[in-house]
Amino acid sequence: MLPTMALIILITFTLGYFAPGDPIRLIFGEDHPQNEEIIQRLRHQYGLDRPYVVQLGDYALKMLHGDFGKSISLNRGVGETMWHALPVSAQIAGAALVLIIVVGIPLGILAAVRQNSGWDYGILFGAIAFNSTPAFVLAPLLMILLILDLHLLPSTVGWDGLFSYKAILPVFTLAIGYMLGVIRYTRASVLEVLSQDYVRTARAKGLPQRLVVARHIFKNSMTPVLTALGLSVPGLITSSIFLENIFAIPGFGKLTIDSQTGHDYPLIIGTTTVAAFLVIVSNLIVDLLYGVLDPRVRVGYE
Repeated sequence: MLPTMALIILITFTLGYFAPGDPIRLIFGEDHPQNEEIIQRLRHQYGLDRPYVVQLGDYALKMLHGDFGKSISLNRGVGETMWHALPVSAQIAGAALVLIIVVGIPLGILAAVRQNSGWDYGILFGAIAFNSTPAFVLAPLLMILLILDLHLLPSTVGWDGLFSYKAILPVFTLAIGYMLGVIRYTRASVLEVLSQDYVRTARAKGLPQRLVVARHIFKNSMTPVLTALGLSVPGLITSSIFLENIFAIPGFGKLTIDSQTGHDYPLIIGTTTVAAFLVIVSNLIVDLLYGVLDPRVRVGYE
C-alpha cells in the first residue's frame, strides 16, 4: 500500500505542477484586469514560486502529518473541504451499495437458477440496458419522467440528507451503473456451484430448492461477488461526478470536478490521493474477507 500511494502522489503532483495554466491567474479570470504584483505575491503565499523538488518534498512531509495543504480557489484547508464533502458521497454510496446487494444478488441467483429461461434473459437484458445508458442521460430522463410527467416526486435538486426524497433518484441512478457487474458475477458463480457434486447430492436427498440455494449455493458462490462489491465501493464514492453536478449535491464527486476545472493543484492532489486510498483499502478488505467466506483461503495462508 505504501509504495503504491507514494507513486500515486508523485505522479499526481508532477502532472499538476507541469500542467498548463496558472491557478492564481484563473482565480482572477482571463477578462479581469490582472495586477502582476498581486499575482506574484499570491504565488509566493501559496508556495508556487518554489522549485519542483522543494514543493514536492514539502507537500509529502505535510501529508505525512495529515496536512493536505490549502485550497487555492476556496481559500481553506483541503482536508477540511474533503471532510465536509466525503460524508455526503459516502451516504449516497452506502445506500446504493445496499440497493445493489438487496436487488443485484437475488436477481443474479434467480437468473442462474432459471438459466436460459425468460427470467434469465429478461434480467440480463434489463441490466445491460440500464448499464449501457450513461448517468448523464439516465438521470435527466428519470427526472423528466418521475417529476415533470408523472409528478411522483417534487424537485430533487440539492441535498437534504439520505432519508429525504431528494436522495431517491441519485441513489437509484448510481446503483444502476454497478448492478450489471454484480448480477453477472453472481450468475456465473452460482452456475459454477450448481455443477458441483455436493449440490447434486443435496438435490438427490430431496432438499427443497430454496434450502439448496441457502445452505449450499449462496455462501460458496459469494467470493467472486465479494470482489465485484469491494471494487465498486470506491467507485460509488468517487464516480458520482455527473450525478452530483446534475442534482447539485455538494459531495466528493462535485468537489473533484470543481478542483480540476479550477486548476486547484492542492485540491486535485488531495481528492486523487483519497480516491486512490479508498481503492487500495477496499482491495485489502476484500482480500481479508476471502478467508471469512472460504476456509480454504485461510488454510492456504497458514
